[in-house]
Amino acid sequence: MRAKMVEFERLPDDGDLHELDGGELIVMPPQGLRHGIVQAAVLEELSRAADFGIVPGRCGFRLAPDVVQAPDVAFIRGERTAEIAWDRYCEFGPDLAVEILSPDDNAARLQRKISGYLAAGTGIVRVLDPDSITVNVYQKPDVFRTLTADDRIDAPELLPGFSVAVRAPV
Repeated sequence: MRAKMVEFERLPDDGDLHELDGGELIVMPPQGLRHGIVQAAVLEELSRAADFGIVPGRCGFRLAPDVVQAPDVAFIRGERTAEIAWDRYCEFGPDLAVEILSPDDNAARLQRKISGYLAAGTGIVRVLDPDSITVNVYQKPDVFRTLTADDRIDAPELLPGFSVAVRAPV
């Protein structure tokens, strides 16, 4: 379904997550328990290190006129909070976007999301795969490095001193 931004912004709160992908309305039902536990663990770890910014979960970022994405977890540097209209979508890409894979994720759509974040100024996109206990780290479209369960995640340019093991929280 093609949706204009005005129509998108007027969608009722029906318990589903809505995104806009090139004008196409994407409706995602609530995620399963494991997804929620992984998301909560990521939010907690990033929040501990976020003295220099804010860590929202599942809030909308307008990446282009007809694209609104809601990463599972995001990080926005403190100096960018002046750019935020607190009751509307952020009009920029987050500094860090974290997506957690689900069994029903579409690979092509995920790649568009990654490219959209990076094109909108996101510095790092992390894609967590709870099944394989890996994290793909993107800083350029189609170019990533894979971290495994024995590796550590860090981001010294965004979160000085932050380092956490890639491991399954469940």
